[in-house]
Amino acid sequence: MFVFLPLQYGTVANGLFRDEVLTHLMSKTDPNSFRNLEDFAEIASDWFWESDQEHQMSYLSGRIEAVLKIRISDIIGVSRAKLPGVMSHSEYWDAHLADLAARRPFKNFEYSFTRPHDNKQLWLRVSGRPVFDADGTFQGYRGIGHDITEERETVQRLKESNAALAERNREMAEVRRALERSANEDSLTGLLNRRAFERDTAEALGVKDNMVVLLHIDLDRFKWVNDTLGHPAGDTVLKTAAERFRRIASGIGPVYRVGGDEFLVVLADNAEVETARWIADTILDAMNQPIQVERQIASVGASIGIASGVGGTVTHQQLVADADIALYEAKRKGRGCASELTAEMLKHVAARRRLASEMTNAVRNDEVIPFFQPQIDGETLTIIGAEALARWRHPSLGLLAPGAFLDVAAEVGVVAEIDRCMMEKALKFADQALVDGLQLASISINLSTGRLRDPHLIEDVCRCWTNPGCKLKFELLETISFDELRKEKIVTDNLEQLRKLGVQIEVDDFGSGHASITTLLQVRPDRVKIDRHLIQAAIYDPVQRKVVAAILEIAHALGIEALAEGVETVQDVAVLNDLGCQLFQGFAFAKPMPADEFRVYLYKQNAVHETQTAGPIGLPQSA
Repeated sequence: MFVFLPLQYGTVANGLFRDEVLTHLMSKTDPNSFRNLEDFAEIASDWFWESDQEHQMSYLSGRIEAVLKIRISDIIGVSRAKLPGVMSHSEYWDAHLADLAARRPFKNFEYSFTRPHDNKQLWLRVSGRPVFDADGTFQGYRGIGHDITEERETVQRLKESNAALAERNREMAEVRRALERSANEDSLTGLLNRRAFERDTAEALGVKDNMVVLLHIDLDRFKWVNDTLGHPAGDTVLKTAAERFRRIASGIGPVYRVGGDEFLVVLADNAEVETARWIADTILDAMNQPIQVERQIASVGASIGIASGVGGTVTHQQLVADADIALYEAKRKGRGCASELTAEMLKHVAARRRLASEMTNAVRNDEVIPFFQPQIDGETLTIIGAEALARWRHPSLGLLAPGAFLDVAAEVGVVAEIDRCMMEKALKFADQALVDGLQLASISINLSTGRLRDPHLIEDVCRCWTNPGCKLKFELLETISFDELRKEKIVTDNLEQLRKLGVQIEVDDFGSGHASITTLLQVRPDRVKIDRHLIQAAIYDPVQRKVVAAILEIAHALGIEALAEGVETVQDVAVLNDLGCQLFQGFAFAKPMPADEFRVYLYKQNAVHETQTAGPIGLPQSA
């Protein structure tokens, strides 16, 4: 009895039919019981076959004609391997023919067949068992065949689809790797970037009690390379530096470029500070070697800050901040060196931070006041003016000189506000001096870069400068890059308007920074104030004395006044007199004074001047 499976079961029904039912029926020796299955085979899309002792086809069910499009009569008496259209030269056929020769059963042998009707390549699958009579004599084979062309084509399409999908996945993986590289790698140097640093360092510091050491490297004189040799040269320097750092730290810790000319080296696995010191010293030596940039040589250098932290007690942000503090100290010491974070540095930074938080309110609370230092004509001994110098009357720290707070003021962005406050208070003093009958020929006030860019500068000058009998002079620090400032329209407009108002321009600290003869020709200041350090050096050094003499000669040739700052003793005045300097400012004449004290000083000087004459070296003596 046969069990018929529903047609909608498709391939499952065919499989069951071939593998279960026919396995048993093919073992029957009665051919009629086998051939009566033909109608069922039609339903199952399979065909039955029989071959004789010579493996020649002796029976085929009618289904094969629909598949191969050839008559059964053309197949009877021909072995399967020799059928027209069968490619029987392959290792698979060799194995199949060996099975037949050995009269072994075979299952699912697949072979290709080119159909004569339309030259379409078909794929056929056959299974068979040897048939023996009651005496055990071999009678031939009996089996079943199936057209698997569609199945093979489906499998091939799946393979191609899978191959295409695999290729797409490979491309996507490559894209992901590229994105990962771009997200974590510096495009110029190939080093890891800030994102990678934050990830790696946070991970290292996440391990409890793990010692992590950070080196923060900053290239010295890199801006000079960019400004003078160009950005391509700067890129060459960065790539060369990166390669040197990578080579030195190889196998010890990764190197990161986190922006501009800043690099970090992280020692993350229970690191030792001694190792960091060795890396720092080696980097400093390496960066002292010149870098070839096309046909020029670039000499840079490096400053390094070193800080350490223990996992579980510090964040990567705090570690960077600590290394920054140490780097700042290395730069303060003159650059080209390494500095390790110390408790003293942290104490100093904490004090600066407190000062910065208080600085923003200092002007508003009227804590920033002017001190006045007189400027003297050494020939006539008259007071030709005074410079207004900022002092901070700190509520708890007492009176602070500019060196104690101007850097902090620059950090919090209130230098321009201090300049404005100094101008208002100094000019108010000059107005009151006029009312009091005191002679003050001029007042000099420092003008920062920020104030020079202030669009309200001219308005403030017009509002505050009401005493034309007291000349207003603005001192520009010589360390300002005048060539850069002259490119800014607001700066050139302000300078032009100041001159139209009669405000005089002075270059302060001349000889210490960027100013040159070209600058003097372009800016055409009314006065240069020779830097105090140069003045003090000239007192004892004949070479420096010649430099001061040259500055005085150039200023005289250009019609520019020259004033010597930092004149501290009678001997200083004598030396400078011999060099041809006539205008002075310094402790040799008077220290900076608060307003009330300076007012008394002016009263006394007016009285004294009426009864004194100049001594042989320009200092006053009794008549």
